[in-house]
Amino acid sequence: MKKILFLLLLTTSIIFGQNKFTVYFETNSHQLSTTELNRLDVFLSNKELKFSKIIGYCDFRASNGYNDTLALKRANFVQGIIEKITNQNTIEIESKGENFEQNSNLSLNRKVEIYYMEIPENENAIVDATQSSLDNQVLKAKIGDKLILKNLYFYNRSGILRPESKPTLEELLNVLKSNPKLKIEIQGHICCQEGKDIEDTAKERAITVYNYLINKGIDKIRLSYKSFGSKNPIHKIPEKTEEERNENRRVEIQIIEN
Repeated sequence: MKKILFLLLLTTSIIFGQNKFTVYFETNSHQLSTTELNRLDVFLSNKELKFSKIIGYCDFRASNGYNDTLALKRANFVQGIIEKITNQNTIEIESKGENFEQNSNLSLNRKVEIYYMEIPENENAIVDATQSSLDNQVLKAKIGDKLILKNLYFYNRSGILRPESKPTLEELLNVLKSNPKLKIEIQGHICCQEGKDIEDTAKERAITVYNYLINKGIDKIRLSYKSFGSKNPIHKIPEKTEEERNENRRVEIQIIEN
């Protein structure tokens, strides 16, 4: 009896230890809109997370079989993004299709629920921002100077950061914390194509950095953002190598006040 009670309590604690984040889809689509992609990206960039389960859902306006398949595609799409950003690839996937208590607002039924646990940050960790190369550049910079955020890489045609970019975001955050008078403009750039940035990818990249900093407590009065599209490439377009493309799809900061 005691063993059964212990297992019940353990199971309950695991369930209640889970958090849930939800993203929403357009009708008949298994891909997220730009707005929802940005919400997901900010969520993934803002915390250390361990993911346990992803569940896909549909509204009821199709056959049961169709909805099961579409809900699974939605869950797999989200899992793919999480895997790319976090390198976690052992997440349980489930499709509930239309087989759940439907909301009268149908847009709230077209969703994926992401179950996760937060990994506590080491509160005793000390970051010496004065030793940061970016910090040294900021200290030497004049108003109007531009600094490239090195090793800040994005997936092609998106504002979604590659996993290896996280240290650069943290470095920028620490620079802003250690220089409270510093104000910057975050400037987004794209690679690979000349002319108009039809998908506003450069803007999405700048907004990704902007949202990360605000979510980490930086006052928005110190931040602004701007898109330059492909107007100012480091390497001539079309680029010759993937390295050149990575360096063109970048974010810079311009010193506005220091």
